[in-house]
Amino acid sequence: MQWREISIILSIKSFSENARIVTLFNKSLGKISAIFKNTKSSLQMGDVCDIFWKGRSSEDLGKIKIEEIIFSPFCRVFQDSAKIFAVDSACSMCANGLLTAAPHEQLFIYLMNFLLSIQKENWVANYVFFEMSLLAEVGYGLDLSKCAVTGAKEGLAYVSPKTGCAVTKEVGWMYKDKLFPLPEFLISEKVIPNKYDIFCALNITGHFLKAYFYGINESDLPLSRSYLTEIIASCHEDVHKAM
Repeated sequence: MQWREISIILSIKSFSENARIVTLFNKSLGKISAIFKNTKSSLQMGDVCDIFWKGRSSEDLGKIKIEEIIFSPFCRVFQDSAKIFAVDSACSMCANGLLTAAPHEQLFIYLMNFLLSIQKENWVANYVFFEMSLLAEVGYGLDLSKCAVTGAKEGLAYVSPKTGCAVTKEVGWMYKDKLFPLPEFLISEKVIPNKYDIFCALNITGHFLKAYFYGINESDLPLSRSYLTEIIASCHEDVHKAM
């Protein structure tokens, strides 16, 4: 059995003197692991590659050959710690949080969009949308389409930490200290977020991601994600006021 497909490298671990175990992610198969014998290759986490896989069956660990490294995020952001932490965080959460051989087409698209935008101004917003997609794929999806109480689609201002549902300002203002503020860019493509908006969004997704990861393996989120949020917090005065 064999296949060839564009895949994202999620992790690389030593296997033997001349081989490594590579965990990768693609649109058709989801997360899978395989043996990679070219130890001289400069393969890195987050690389988008054209991969050829060959094995006895779909359950076999199999072996891969890298036909081409199409895009390598780390090669472009090695001097930007926030971007390095974001790439590490995204790949680590997929590697540790997804089931093997379970397709996640939408999540793959969001992860790819984030990685390919790493040199653009909107990279951190795309990272947030990746986390939201990951939550949706693992059953912790947020419902920001309407107010959970009134059904209204306008004036949404808060998110419940219990349900992940949005509520309007009128409904939630009395309980605002117990709710997450809802950044407008999460519900409107026309809004360009600032650092405070990103910080608020990461607080929301981080809350539910922690619940998910603790539920499946009693583990915390990657340290790289914590470092990313700390960097973002240090960049905006309003973030310090919210902390």
